[in-house]
Amino acid sequence: MATKLIIADDEPLVLVGLQSMIGWAELGIEIVAVARNGRQLQDAIEKERPDLVITDIKMPIKSGLEVMKETSVTYGRLPLFILLTSYEEFSFVKEALLLQAVDYLVKLELTAQSLKASVTKALALLHTVKAEENPSMLVYERSPMQAFRDKFFVRLFNGLIDSRQSFEAQRKELQLAFTSPWYIVCYLEIQTDQEDTEVGVYYSTMGMIKETISKYLQCYLTSLDLHHAAITFCLTESQCQHVRTILRQVLEKTIQVIYNYFSVHLGFCIGLAVQEPFHLAEAFLSARQLLPVLSDNLRIVFAEPSASMETSFNLAPFKTRLTRSFEELDVPELAKIINDIAQQFSTQNISALQAVEASSTILSMAISLLPDGQHLVNGIFEQERGNYRQIYTYTTTEQCRLYLQRLAEGLCEQLHARKQDYRAKVVTNIQQYIQENLNRKLNLNEVALLFGFSQNYLSSLFSKYSGCSFVEYITKTKIEAAKDLMAKTDSRIYEIADQLGFESSFYFSKVFKKVEGISPRQYLQHLQRTQPNEKPQ
Repeated sequence: MATKLIIADDEPLVLVGLQSMIGWAELGIEIVAVARNGRQLQDAIEKERPDLVITDIKMPIKSGLEVMKETSVTYGRLPLFILLTSYEEFSFVKEALLLQAVDYLVKLELTAQSLKASVTKALALLHTVKAEENPSMLVYERSPMQAFRDKFFVRLFNGLIDSRQSFEAQRKELQLAFTSPWYIVCYLEIQTDQEDTEVGVYYSTMGMIKETISKYLQCYLTSLDLHHAAITFCLTESQCQHVRTILRQVLEKTIQVIYNYFSVHLGFCIGLAVQEPFHLAEAFLSARQLLPVLSDNLRIVFAEPSASMETSFNLAPFKTRLTRSFEELDVPELAKIINDIAQQFSTQNISALQAVEASSTILSMAISLLPDGQHLVNGIFEQERGNYRQIYTYTTTEQCRLYLQRLAEGLCEQLHARKQDYRAKVVTNIQQYIQENLNRKLNLNEVALLFGFSQNYLSSLFSKYSGCSFVEYITKTKIEAAKDLMAKTDSRIYEIADQLGFESSFYFSKVFKKVEGISPRQYLQHLQRTQPNEKPQ
């Protein structure tokens, strides 16, 4: 079956030229439509459902970039996009690459060879993406960015983000738009008896849930533990008006799909809608409190706006201490807080439901926010019947109190011996993040927020385990990358400065000279003298 391609450009000559520049049929590609503006392109994508789109970034009515954004929300990873651009549009190129564009081609430099190379690259990626769509191969991949987002949502759900300023900084760093007028959180329960393949089944299930729901609604999927997750739905005004009908149809289909492929039972608890994403903790709480209502005969339940929910155990007095202990991996303090909460179970007259809810909150934070949290918690309860999941079966407050005490004791035992290793691993992860984001202007505060640490603690930790300050490491890494680009590519100095996130080529030259003792131009001249057969520029 031929690969379906749509070409879009508002310049007729470019449009004609692209259709005849290479032998599309020889590559197994069929041009199913052409478009001259963004609206035509969007309509063609909806009608033809192509595998690949080649489009100009700037077009009338709607830009190629806008179409790409909206298409990714509606259809997911496919179609793949190759962008056509002009020299002056590098800011748009950056945004396109963040949206996972396969490539960008400069019109004035476009040749049959460069077009064919770009399309060949897209075909290889298309094969990989389609292979991942095979249900037997589909897996929920917790990429570094997804792991950061999971931690962000867990902190948000549990009220551990203390200000709107902090919320906004983390949201921007994680590229979360939050432009919808309404949000609903769904607490998801995953039930399976296949203990020997539990992890594999869980991640395969998560992958297919995300794939199925994303076809209909914009959402974020957050892993909580191996049997629970949260789905944050981002809804339009019209969707919110008919939210029960829409969600019931989508979730019933999801339940059926997951059971057919994995023999896994799903339960969905849908909380109340909120307009401010900063208040998602309220939506999450209203969803999680419905968990006891789920049954074999009732797999989808909705929170009622007028219904009186049982008051939750108040974790607010512990919020600041909890945040700091997770941020700084302060194990003794974390254990003390958990024990203090367990003690409150005895001194306050709280119900078993309140105790289970509070205990499961602490559990999900430990799993999501501590390094290797899932492995740690599994290790603590591995010899006990039901493992850490026993908390969901408890019927008395005393059982929950003893559970939290065991969790605190186990965390102390397991984390104390590995504290240094974990801190070194955190610094290694941050260094890897810096290396993967050299095209951006990174600062300590943003990275600290992203990784869930205080700015001062991260600065101290980084200096201790990397042998230099955070700023020094970024500067050194960027300059090494610049030297590599000068040696191996034809990039101009201003292009290298742009690629590495410097505000100007002048500032880049200033930093380069401070580190290397010579200017970038002098370094290039040195390369040309020492590598006479190679011309880096």
